[in-house]
Amino acid sequence: MFGIAISLFLYVGANVGYQITRQNELSDAWNKQHTTAASNQPGHLVSMHRPRQAEGIPLAKITVPSINFSGIVLEGTNNQVLSGGPGHLTGTAYPGEADNVVISNHNSYSQQWGSLKKGESIDVVTDYGSFTYKVTGFRVAESDDLSISASTGKPNLTFTTCWPLWAGALARQRYVVTADLQS
Repeated sequence: MFGIAISLFLYVGANVGYQITRQNELSDAWNKQHTTAASNQPGHLVSMHRPRQAEGIPLAKITVPSINFSGIVLEGTNNQVLSGGPGHLTGTAYPGEADNVVISNHNSYSQQWGSLKKGESIDVVTDYGSFTYKVTGFRVAESDDLSISASTGKPNLTFTTCWPLWAGALARQRYVVTADLQS
């Protein structure tokens, strides 16, 4: 039993270490490519769908000041993308579009999301503008619940991670945070 506990601890530690290293690399590259002036421009609701990006390409920088969270969001949600940080669910809206933007993350990188409260801001910076979403709710859902990524017809953001947050790879449900775009 002690051996299993040590193995699990080492696995989680290695995963968190990789995510921190990968996110530092992505943040450095993002900051070099994006000027402060461009990232401070408020985005306007995007009326047409943007061209889809290839899997693994940086899409946005997501920041949640109230919980001290920051990450570079890559396109896609495969294991390679999510092992390094947050990923945008391919096929859902991009930030600023008038539909559901879905961003997923492994719980080892997003444990502080459990401290988020209604009304707090989620800031998303893209190449085409900055968008602020306000948290509207939370729920726990089954991993196969398709309503999480369903079209809403309104500009909102859905952030998901595994639940319970402490369970790592053993988590079988999803913690879902919803937020509406602020105009």
